Amino acid sequence: MKDHAGPVVPVRARGAYQQSALVLGTAQLGGAYGIANRTGVPDDDATARMLATARDLGVTHLDTARAYGDSEQRIGAALGDLDLAVITKIAPGGAVRESVEASRAALRVAGPLTILLHRAADAPAGWDDLRRCLESGDADRVGVSVQSPDELRRVLDLPDLGYVQLPCNLLDRRWLAGDLDAALAERPDLVVTVRSAYLQGLLVAGSGVRWPNYPDDQRDRAVSILDGLVTELGREDRADLCLAYLLSLPWVTSLVVGAETEEQLRSNAALVSRKPLTEAERDQVLREVPEMPVELLDPSRWSA
Repeated sequence: MKDHAGPVVPVRARGAYQQSALVLGTAQLGGAYGIANRTGVPDDDATARMLATARDLGVTHLDTARAYGDSEQRIGAALGDLDLAVITKIAPGGAVRESVEASRAALRVAGPLTILLHRAADAPAGWDDLRRCLESGDADRVGVSVQSPDELRRVLDLPDLGYVQLPCNLLDRRWLAGDLDAALAERPDLVVTVRSAYLQGLLVAGSGVRWPNYPDDQRDRAVSILDGLVTELGREDRADLCLAYLLSLPWVTSLVVGAETEEQLRSNAALVSRKPLTEAERDQVLREVPEMPVELLDPSRWSA
């Protein structure tokens, strides 16, 4: 086994597919992503160090997309012989084959990728072409990045669906609907990776930033409740609580979390390596944290 510097991120299996509980998100490599971003885009040297650090910490996968600016190109320049698999997404509305070829050229990866449709709306036109990537060996799994529970319901019956990415956090109860719980429980081979664990940084920043479409006094009350749960449940901070909650959900395989610095990456790896919440602790979070409006939970509804 490799001598890892720091915590070893646990790996979870879904059928023959294995993926670390932490997937390094790379939207930050193509632009200043996240409402709480304060450091901007890492430079090329910082990017190379971050990918090497991810590998050393036990991260198995990077998450990127054609739509993430020049993220794929920067990964391709830094990846080298690092043993990191790549998940990428088809350009929204684009032709599958052209997008895959462009991703391969940018990433400089010879082996199979995990390839997702970036929009569920593209499934009717693009799914058969995406399935052919399995036949050609371009993909080891194919799937869809969804935005809402209704989109998830619509894609679950797609043939050969092996991977779903969705936005969820401890404020968002929409994904806990009984029919979705049951449907996901029936698919133990399906990789379900969660993004937006910190709601684009709002949950870590707390009262330090404005929460879109949510009054400041209610924000402050919610942050106070979360901080109380951090203390009562013995977690390190709100970030720890956020990740421990998501990893306690039985249908979650991994979390996609981006990082602007190596320090953030190491911190996220350390938190993911801790024990998730117990079922009783998760139920306590759900009892105490107030329900939030979809206008806050869905960043597409945030004003510029």
